[in-house]
Amino acid sequence: MKVQIRDEEALASLTSAHLRAYLETQGWGNPRPWGQWGTIFSKEQGGKLREITILLRDDGFGYAQFMAQIVATLAEAEGRSQLDVFYDLANAKVAAQFQDGHEGVDKMTNVWCVRAQYGKYAVQFTTGGFAAIGWLPQVDLSTTAKDKPEIRRLYQETHPQAAKKKAIADVGQISRFLLKIKVGDFIITPAEDSSQLWYGRVTTKPYYDPDSKDIRHHGQPWPHRRKVDWARHTLDRNKFPAPMQNAMKHAQLTVFQVKHREEFLDAVVNALWSIGRWRAAD
Repeated sequence: MKVQIRDEEALASLTSAHLRAYLETQGWGNPRPWGQWGTIFSKEQGGKLREITILLRDDGFGYAQFMAQIVATLAEAEGRSQLDVFYDLANAKVAAQFQDGHEGVDKMTNVWCVRAQYGKYAVQFTTGGFAAIGWLPQVDLSTTAKDKPEIRRLYQETHPQAAKKKAIADVGQISRFLLKIKVGDFIITPAEDSSQLWYGRVTTKPYYDPDSKDIRHHGQPWPHRRKVDWARHTLDRNKFPAPMQNAMKHAQLTVFQVKHREEFLDAVVNALWSIGRWRAAD
């Protein structure tokens, strides 16, 4: 299923300033006037010259339909989903998030849940701009954990008496957090009120270990972190399918991939236009 942006109010919220910033940072250039109505930007791609027009006014008749076509054109030109293009336009975020070989992001963008101890540290996550896990707190995994076998070795050295089943589960979760979650992926973390779900997007590839001052400042003890742009507002867990609701509320795992990807992406589309800018842009 390909997510298409149809909400006219959401599309109308995209301004020419959003579009201009996006095009300039994506390599579109050679601006030239389009009569009295706008500016044309162009970009050569695969031997073909593509053009996008920015209107001078954001409130004209049919503006939402015009932006729908812009989003669809950009998605086709970039080989990305309309959701990803809309996300970047709505938040004045450029596709630097999709560098490092993330072509075909439409298929590659995944949704993960990273629990904050059942919401205990959700506020610290969202105000600090990260998601975190706490296994192997004395080990700097940013330099030592290169693959799953290495993580398994480090875990066994630290927990030699751990039951086999627990060791397998813990190593799997550490590996997912460090190795599987990619730049551009979405992360959900349930709030302490589990009916609300915070959500954001991973912004940089490297995992990092904060220093002790940073840990004290953010008020949560888990040292292994991924940087995340969190949305201003939460999503209502009760609006998702029952299996996803149950997973968010009752799942025993701390880090797991969310199966109801399309339902989540649809919810983001409906919410993005009213959210405004993301925390990290403030």
